[in-house]
Amino acid sequence: MNLTEQQRRSYLARIAYDGPLEPTLQVLTALCRAHVRAVPFELLDGPDGVIPGIDPASVYEKVVVRHLGGACMEVNNLFAACLADLGFEVTTHASRPWLPQDRAYTETGDHMVLVVRIQGVAYLVDVAYSQLIAVTPLKLDGSECSEHGWRFRVVRDQDGDDLVAQRAGASGHWSPIHRFTLEPRGAEHFATILDLYLTPGTGSPIPRTLMCSRVTDTGKVTLVNDVLIETSDGGAEQSSRVDTPDAARAALTRVFAGHPTLVERGALIWQRLVGDPASAPDPTAPPGSATAPARAADTPTPTLEETSA
Repeated sequence: MNLTEQQRRSYLARIAYDGPLEPTLQVLTALCRAHVRAVPFELLDGPDGVIPGIDPASVYEKVVVRHLGGACMEVNNLFAACLADLGFEVTTHASRPWLPQDRAYTETGDHMVLVVRIQGVAYLVDVAYSQLIAVTPLKLDGSECSEHGWRFRVVRDQDGDDLVAQRAGASGHWSPIHRFTLEPRGAEHFATILDLYLTPGTGSPIPRTLMCSRVTDTGKVTLVNDVLIETSDGGAEQSSRVDTPDAARAALTRVFAGHPTLVERGALIWQRLVGDPASAPDPTAPPGSATAPARAADTPTPTLEETSA
């Protein structure tokens, strides 16, 4: 997608960015910070039975024109198109998120990340992830950056094949976030992932999961069904239950500040999946089956700081 001059101005207005636009590290960092503060991460389409378009033009319509948010393969893809339009060298890649409760990575590369090269130096860039990640572009050489008391880095795995993004909080323990390779993965790969996760009958939990997050002044706030995860200054993370409609609306208002349409939509999904799960059919189940929607309350949600690689 090549942005028109008007589309570029509209996108920059959407993220409230009015700084320089040269393809430099300083500009890239500023664009990342502006984007994550303005555009929430959200997976509301899945529970509503909607399969979103992930091409940049479709995401532009959703994020800029309709003033909504999106998931990684939507928002990171749009961000990549915008960076390329500004003269950055950028490629999209597939990463495998770390699942603390399983102590394993996902089997498929279902998270889109970006690699941006500036004057021969490669940086990991990610403006659309549910959990806490670095907003600052990360070099791929193990160099650390700090944000709100958290440290982040990208290192080679023990076999030297994959790159692993990690974070460390107040405990000082490095925990994995996701792992990826430098082999670019584009539209065909992520279209397959989209079908796997959102096509009825596949058994995917995504249609039964309310998930959204937003970067804040002190870290990040994430809602997963009835669990609210908050990261704050000083490298701390805590989780709490969201077990009433009022609490759900309060959490959604924090995540979706400035996006009232998303607050209302999220509240309806929360009521359907958490407040009255018995009445919520499982859109992934075959006709006639009696599977219940997934609830975060069924099992405790461990934080990255509570697990080890």
